[in-house]
Amino acid sequence: MKLKINNHDWGSIPAHSLLAIQFFCAENNYHFNWNKEEQLVEVKSSLHGKKVWLSVNTSNEDINHEINEKVKEVLTHYGVDITIVGNTEELSEGDLFIELVSSKPKNDKRFVSLGYNEKLNSINVKKNLSFYKDELHFNGYYLLPERHTIPHLRCSVQCKDEEFLLNEGPSILTTCVLKTLLGKQKPTLLDLNVLHLLRTTDKLVEDTGINKGEMKKPNRHTQIEDKEYEEIKKQKADRKIRETQVKKPSAEIYFDYHVLPNRKLERYSIKAGFFIKNTGNVDLLNPKICFRMNPPDKIEIGGQILPPEMSDIFSIQGQNGAQGWKYMGEDWLEKAYATGDYWIESIQESFIPPGETIAVEGLQFTLENLEEQETSTILGFVLFEEQELQLSSNNKIMITY
Repeated sequence: MKLKINNHDWGSIPAHSLLAIQFFCAENNYHFNWNKEEQLVEVKSSLHGKKVWLSVNTSNEDINHEINEKVKEVLTHYGVDITIVGNTEELSEGDLFIELVSSKPKNDKRFVSLGYNEKLNSINVKKNLSFYKDELHFNGYYLLPERHTIPHLRCSVQCKDEEFLLNEGPSILTTCVLKTLLGKQKPTLLDLNVLHLLRTTDKLVEDTGINKGEMKKPNRHTQIEDKEYEEIKKQKADRKIRETQVKKPSAEIYFDYHVLPNRKLERYSIKAGFFIKNTGNVDLLNPKICFRMNPPDKIEIGGQILPPEMSDIFSIQGQNGAQGWKYMGEDWLEKAYATGDYWIESIQESFIPPGETIAVEGLQFTLENLEEQETSTILGFVLFEEQELQLSSNNKIMITY
């Protein structure tokens, strides 16, 4: 029998190996096809047929084009269906929309941050980008508005060096695409075609019958029936569900607030607390919280949240060191004014045991008076980056004029 892996010819294989290949494909969620008439076995990785939209937007059109072509060439080799689009299109079909945007920082350092919408489960690519740690500083995550109905990932790079963008931009984008599409699945040699690169001969395996020239057809004992193959896949899926149920992180998140109108100043003050209760059966680690204001220029935030440069000096000192909350990133205020997203994190490493609750208390939001029939909202999100878990609050603060 002939064998093809990811559209590459791999010579012939003995008939008795068919069962092992089917089992391997079922266990790893790979595409398997057995063509009896042509005596051909085809195996394709789980990346095969994934639909990805790509947009690159830097200040140099030539760089945009070259990065697009390099990424497309690599991902197409993995079986990904990739289409280059403008960043103005609204997308409703596909597995992922990824874009690269660039801006120039105030200094010579390079930074990268990742934005994603609620259709995309939070991903942890920090480890995958660690190869650039001396050249490209990771600046965290942020939430994107719900413009597209498919998962959306944006790589925001701050860099003055166009040569760095041209050389490393394709690798950064490809890494993010592969990590997003594979999720928690560990990639194998077959996923990334590494197996093909390691190949040294045209024919790795040959039939081992007495008459090598005679093609041997598999009998009923060497081929898994379709029903049995589907049953193996079902058992694999059920096992994954059971494993997930053994250790399942989850949480209930909500605002507790009351509104205080100030008739003299024609403003509203909102006193609030933001609560995170661990409803799962594992510790929740290092929550990162986002308060999204809309409209961003009409709502101010106050309370006991410290700027990062002051957190060591003015934080509350407990038995285990500094306590409290701080804003994330040196340019947190500039980003908040631009996007309406205020990101905060615990001053020191923190965790929430199962059944326990932590809170950001003493929050104060000040709302300027809007025009009639306008609405202002405050949304809350929590990201547990290490556990790849993103959750939104059960309620939101909304004031309608």
